[in-house]
Amino acid sequence: MNKELLLLLAILFSFTIGRGAETSPAEDKEKDKNEKALNFKISGFVKTDYWYDSRKVIAAREDLFLLLPANILPDARGVDLNGDPSFNFSAITSRITGRISGPDAFNAKTSGLIEADFSGVTNSDINGFRLRHAYVKLEWERFDLMLGQYWHPMFATGAVPTVVSLNTGAPFQPFIRNPLVSLTFKSGNLQTLFAAIAQRDNASDGPLGTSPEYLRNSTIPNLHLQFIYTNNSTTAGLAADYKVIRPRMVTETFLKTDQTLSTHAFMGYIRHNPDRWDLKAKAIWGQNMSEHLIMGGYAESSIDPETGFVTYTPLNHLMTWGNIVYGENIQIGLFGGYAHNFGASDEVAGSYYGRGHNIAYLYRIAPSVSFISGRVQFSTELEYTSAAYGNPDSNGIVRNHQEVANTRLIFTAFYFF
Repeated sequence: MNKELLLLLAILFSFTIGRGAETSPAEDKEKDKNEKALNFKISGFVKTDYWYDSRKVIAAREDLFLLLPANILPDARGVDLNGDPSFNFSAITSRITGRISGPDAFNAKTSGLIEADFSGVTNSDINGFRLRHAYVKLEWERFDLMLGQYWHPMFATGAVPTVVSLNTGAPFQPFIRNPLVSLTFKSGNLQTLFAAIAQRDNASDGPLGTSPEYLRNSTIPNLHLQFIYTNNSTTAGLAADYKVIRPRMVTETFLKTDQTLSTHAFMGYIRHNPDRWDLKAKAIWGQNMSEHLIMGGYAESSIDPETGFVTYTPLNHLMTWGNIVYGENIQIGLFGGYAHNFGASDEVAGSYYGRGHNIAYLYRIAPSVSFISGRVQFSTELEYTSAAYGNPDSNGIVRNHQEVANTRLIFTAFYFF
């Protein structure tokens, strides 16, 4: 018997002795009890989308995630290069969700969730298996603690548009998932939510492109406060959001700079669903919210020609939407959204960062119908989106604008499991 074999046997013997000494019979019994109390449930859906656009659009994931129509781009003869229609098919948003519940910990009920789909993290990662949500949740009688990645509180899960399109109402409705920690206090029908939030897949724009570094380098998480009221048929909420970013660490003249931009946003929403009706509405006034896949951003308000030091000014936007849905096995819906650009808080002296600084206003009308039988759903939607493109003046107000519109017809099939 060689030395290597003797050494391996000694390690295995030591490990076996150690395992025997780790737990007593009583501890093993408690461990078995905890393992039996652990429950893991798989759910999700298979989904496929088929759609047609009347012109080129600004969108993600091979144009499945539609935001708005692209601006007119004339060629040498004045013909719009973005005016041609297109179509596409996709099944990348098929989804799988794992829900976990287990024994109590710290005198709290425990649960967790892991959710993923195949739409990738970026446009170049189509069909990539990507994380959507992953969190652990502790629930006490008076408050809940959530740690992980989930919808940003501005998404407001209590009032989300019921539409066929993957955009879920964006760019009028926030659409963003974030690493976060949130604490929710419960008192009767009222909940108070506090959250500290970082950025990951959806991030702020800046001199280096979209990146979570601007928020990280500020050393202050995105902070959020929300009040939520619920009863049998109504949910309503009010929220305030605060964010600080540091767009640059160094100037173009290679001097360290610590200039930051502080912005805030306010939100109100309501949902009422009596009988077969589901009525929802939301309004947001906010600054520099482009990471939410809505309109917004900021601009350079001053540039020192000698040092290269830059200061920044936020762009101010209003986003509103309303949604009506009626029915059960046959559901008829109507979504309407409107966004308005109120320009910058200070004069603009340099570059813009974000989305839609050259759009004065944006609106959408989208009727839909869904047929539901058991675990199968067929849905179709006609989505008309118009953007008023123009030229921003020194205050960021868009002048001489003209509307550019896209009509999308989409058909979607679901099989839920």
